[in-house]
Amino acid sequence: MTGVVRRWRQYRAARECRAAVVSHTFPPALTAGEIHGVRVELRNSGMSSWTAREGGAAQLHVSLDGALAAAIPLPRAPVAPGERVTFHFAFAAPDRAGSYRLRATLALPAIPHVTPLPELESTIDVAAAPDTAANRAFATMVRHNLWHYLPTSGIRRGRRGHPYPQFIARAKGAHVWDPEGNAFVDYTMGWGATILGHADVRIQRAIALALDTAPLGPFPDPIEMDVTRMLLEDFGGEMVLFGKNGSDVCTIAARLARLATGRRQILSCGFHGWQDFSLGHLGFAATGIPESAEGVFHKFRFNDAASFSALFERHRHDLAAVMIEPAGPHGDDETGLEGEPDPAFLRHIARAARDAGALLIYDEIVTGYRYPGGSVQKAIGEEPDLTCLGKALASGMPLAALIGRTRRFHELMARTRYCPTFKAEVYSFAAAKAAIPIYRAEPVAAHIAAAGAHMKQQIDGMCEDVGLAASCRGPAFRFQLAFHEGDAYRRRLKRTLYFQRLLEEGLMTVSGVMLPSYAHSDAIVDRSLEGIGRAIETIAKAERAGALEQAVDIPLI
Repeated sequence: MTGVVRRWRQYRAARECRAAVVSHTFPPALTAGEIHGVRVELRNSGMSSWTAREGGAAQLHVSLDGALAAAIPLPRAPVAPGERVTFHFAFAAPDRAGSYRLRATLALPAIPHVTPLPELESTIDVAAAPDTAANRAFATMVRHNLWHYLPTSGIRRGRRGHPYPQFIARAKGAHVWDPEGNAFVDYTMGWGATILGHADVRIQRAIALALDTAPLGPFPDPIEMDVTRMLLEDFGGEMVLFGKNGSDVCTIAARLARLATGRRQILSCGFHGWQDFSLGHLGFAATGIPESAEGVFHKFRFNDAASFSALFERHRHDLAAVMIEPAGPHGDDETGLEGEPDPAFLRHIARAARDAGALLIYDEIVTGYRYPGGSVQKAIGEEPDLTCLGKALASGMPLAALIGRTRRFHELMARTRYCPTFKAEVYSFAAAKAAIPIYRAEPVAAHIAAAGAHMKQQIDGMCEDVGLAASCRGPAFRFQLAFHEGDAYRRRLKRTLYFQRLLEEGLMTVSGVMLPSYAHSDAIVDRSLEGIGRAIETIAKAERAGALEQAVDIPLI
């Protein structure tokens, strides 16, 4: 290729690949170490579409003093000439105070240069951060410990000044407070574990009384046997095994099923934790779990007999177990939560598993003591071979359990090599021993069901009133607002804006998923619905005005 031809091609590429900045929200001044939510809207002012072609993804590059500070991929593709696209991202200020030269460029695959954005070339002043406990904790988090719930990507405040919490300094009842004293009504509730409310006085008292002894002894404390008897009374079965997380007992359930049957395949519906047996089907690149030549873990759809039967017929001769969250399982990131169980469907999969000589495993990590009547299996009269429990078991303290028949445990447990250090920790058993009688004597599950059903009905009515195509998905004990939007990108915009507005209204959720508790009184629910109504109105107005992009302050969830 001659120099003339090369220069001509570069000139043509530069002419075809141009971008104009429509708007941006880079602040003129920053605080050292703080993370800001930034929106950059670009218009394709060139002659060719922007897309992620072979050779890499299109990216917006932001640099400070020549050092790359952020590389944000194109949020949707293709972007045709004349069309606009908006980048939402978290932008971290430098750790040190001073003046910095900001520059942004658009890098497109197969183009031998970057497209400069002159409107995004400026000097930004960075001021020193106040030396406060909250700022020190935040700096440590950003540099050394990001592995927790960070739905706003570390952005601590919206453009209108609303706080987005990163830490919780105190929790009581249905409320939590960040270190600055901002209060939120909490609908995460320990990821569904704290169904009596945060720091329930009866649970706290039981833990306090247990503090006279060490948490771990060489042999179990008798209190573990008290909790064992309680669980057998409430769930049936003959033997109990304890762990600390739902992932622990789901993993052992899968191992026991494979050892009991001598088979490999497991058919699954729902989420069964983070350990290898339940995530390997997602592939090595997504999980770091080595892939087997033939998959041994397969997903079927909830309440869908055809989906189950297709997998069952394919794997029945090597089937170890059918494992299911029997109510409101999480489908996937797009479908979200499923709803109430169809008893006929649950009985169908139970018969199929037993006809094939496989074990039926109910993952009642979420539904145990939370579902009306105490569990799904009691509600429909179907006892599984193994039951996995957790979450509410100790009302916020770390405890999980596996329940089953004696023969399986005696024959097979030694071969599972199950030996977690903290499974016999006393303080959690003290909490469970105090919590279970409360679940039995008081209308805990009934209150949660009533509160959730009322919220769902009211939220659906609000969406209808303002003309927003959305409705609640999931059962009353765990639900979310789902947007009936065909375009996946616009659906993410609405979901993010809803979550953002809930935070601004002082409502803490799991990215929009809500888990009411016994501590959510009628008055708290009514105040929450007022805030939710304002959030829904914001989305409806932004959609009518074509301003969803402009309303979002945080990276899309």
